[in-house]
Amino acid sequence: MIEKVTENIYLIDTLAYNEEKAVACYLVKSGDKFALIDVGYASTYMNVVNALLSANIDVSNLTYIIPTHVHLDHSGATGHIANIAKKATIVAHERAQRHLVDPSRLIESAKQIFGEEKLKSFGLPLPVNPERITVVKEELELKLGDLTLRCIYAPGHAPHQISVLLVEKKALFTADAVGIVQPKLNIMIPTTPPPSFDPIQAIKTVDNLSSHEPNMLLVPHFGVRNDPNNIFELTKIKINEWVEDIKKFLKENLNKEEILQRMIQKVKIEANLENLPSSAIQSIYVTVSGILNYLAKS
Repeated sequence: MIEKVTENIYLIDTLAYNEEKAVACYLVKSGDKFALIDVGYASTYMNVVNALLSANIDVSNLTYIIPTHVHLDHSGATGHIANIAKKATIVAHERAQRHLVDPSRLIESAKQIFGEEKLKSFGLPLPVNPERITVVKEELELKLGDLTLRCIYAPGHAPHQISVLLVEKKALFTADAVGIVQPKLNIMIPTTPPPSFDPIQAIKTVDNLSSHEPNMLLVPHFGVRNDPNNIFELTKIKINEWVEDIKKFLKENLNKEEILQRMIQKVKIEANLENLPSSAIQSIYVTVSGILNYLAKS
């Protein structure tokens, strides 16, 4: 499914987990130049390809493929789509490069976090030719026709994450620098995954992105937000709130499963829902795991 957001921006629902509005990627268009920001899971790459075709966009004509970080819901399909878009340059943070070239450690990490069965449903990433990768350090500007894409280092959620600002339109493709705001929940779940979540860096990143004064956020989980200041502030609040909640549960000697159930119940109450979608349950699991991992190291 593809939806035109503005003259230059399209939202693509990757239909991850066979759910609508769980994982988005975005296309930026300028004349006959195209940039795909995030690509979804390997298992859903044909959903992205078909969405582009339905909008009369030839995937082989992509100029840039920009996986904002190498978590599989953002970068899993990179190699698959790059094999079709043979002229596209892949743009990623310098710390993500090695995982795109050789995804074996990435696959092993995902297997440890999610288990083998879940990993099968995500699909496996394909290696990317290193000669096709342009790396981002702190910041990198790309020209896309008459538009400028500013890739901004955005650590905290992951040490290899970037966000992307469409400069002329003040539209920010946030990656997971902001929390999960799925429309079906109408609340925010912080996104704090293992193994490298760092709340101090995550909050600094939010402040840095806010300083660019975007007027629109394009959020992977999920959709377009025209209230950037609210989302930035809520992200910081929720990171601190969940870290403190989990610290309290650890002091009560609750184990991981008990903490997970407490946080699921918290989200159900906040969302006023008796049952949560499977994507939300998975997000809570990942968020709890990341905070527990961070607290164990700190």
